[in-house]
Amino acid sequence: MRMSDQLERDAAGALIVGFTGTTAPDDLRRAVAAGLGAVILFTRNVTDAEQVAALTTALRAERPDLLIAIDHEGGEFSHLAPANPWPLSSPRSLGELDDTDLTRASARDAAATLAALGIDVMLAPSVDVNSNPANPIISTRSFGTTAGVVSRHGVAFVQGVHDAGIAACPKHFPGHGDVAVDSHLALPRVDRSVEQVTAVELAPFKATIEAGADLVMSAHIIFSAYDDQPATLSHRILQGLLRDELGFTGVITTDALEMQAITATRSIEDAAVASIRAGADLAMIAIGEADPRALTAHLVDAVSNGTLDAGRLAEAAGRVRELAGKLASRPRLPGLDGAPVREVAARTVTGQELPALGGAPYVVDLTQGLHPAWNPYFSGLPEVFAKVAPDSAGVVLRGQDAEALNQAQAAAIGRPLVVSVQDAVRTPWMRQALQELIESHEGDVFVLCSGIPEDRALVPASVPTAVTYGRNLVVLQAVAQLLTRVP
Repeated sequence: MRMSDQLERDAAGALIVGFTGTTAPDDLRRAVAAGLGAVILFTRNVTDAEQVAALTTALRAERPDLLIAIDHEGGEFSHLAPANPWPLSSPRSLGELDDTDLTRASARDAAATLAALGIDVMLAPSVDVNSNPANPIISTRSFGTTAGVVSRHGVAFVQGVHDAGIAACPKHFPGHGDVAVDSHLALPRVDRSVEQVTAVELAPFKATIEAGADLVMSAHIIFSAYDDQPATLSHRILQGLLRDELGFTGVITTDALEMQAITATRSIEDAAVASIRAGADLAMIAIGEADPRALTAHLVDAVSNGTLDAGRLAEAAGRVRELAGKLASRPRLPGLDGAPVREVAARTVTGQELPALGGAPYVVDLTQGLHPAWNPYFSGLPEVFAKVAPDSAGVVLRGQDAEALNQAQAAAIGRPLVVSVQDAVRTPWMRQALQELIESHEGDVFVLCSGIPEDRALVPASVPTAVTYGRNLVVLQAVAQLLTRVP
């Protein structure tokens, strides 16, 4: 192979890209054949299990050692919903139950589903310590608010993914838990000491790396104690901290480089160069319009003009190929047919007071707005209740809407009222709507905290409430069944 050909294969091998459609586009097939490191799947690429399996088979027909990844953290959000009858529990619910065997089984069951569909990289777990309730992006994606809980369950999760024979990817390094800014929209900054970061943020990464994490995903966050560049573009953090200090020898992947935390000040192409130069092995461009051929050419040009070292690029691609080789021979245990999530549902409702409201409650679901990082696989709580209680009714509110709130108050007259809140502690309009609904309703009121459990503090002591620690469909169905039983 000519040196220029090897350079192009190395450049392609250091890329993970998204694409549009439910079949493999011709240009993507050609990119895979030319050495593309990995692809990432999203909701836009999924219709059902048979289709996903056919898609991954077609991609690997171009090159067997292609890595195929998907975000699969659990909770409300699942890119695989149409292909997955047993959605993974939210990490927070697993952390609250604090049964590491159950967490390991949950991860194994979910990872085995991915493996059966031809997906071999699970971009999870999130081992961010959600120490800031105002965090707008992590929420129940985290196992909890302390480094100990997140470390324990992060390790169990990695072990479960490995039981199913695929790759686990703790994220978002060095930690996305103590921020109040969404890195999809702007660049967060953490101004904590090295000692604080080591004790809290780094502890779960250290534990999951020791447990054999295959990949680590970087965060688009400035940690001022280390660098004035976001971690994704910081040699001090990726090489100095993650590799040299924590001893990680696996694949470093960036988070999606099209996020505003990165692209507000540079192009996606330049960010790909900068991230690999800093120590990343996979530069992620997750948008459907990603052009692997142009991105490859840009990396080759960077080597030519001296802004990227050819040896660094070869090292990155080599790590990706090495991981693919390991996964090809890793033994795989089968899934558990949804038993873990059913157990989570049963244990979540056990011990909580869920009053019998009858079969016709009115459900007001106060929930977060839709977000590019996730896609809820059900429309909201009214849909969940309607399946177990056809006489129920309700509305989903994803933002401040006085008219819709007034209509909901009127529609709830004469019915028991169920109000669900999701992370109301960080959402002013939701807190106000909750208060208005409780105060205006004459009759039974029940409040379900479907996000972080800190929302319980917002509910008056006289109003019955329960928590689900996330919006997993199986858990919410169990709650709905109990609430709609006849008194």
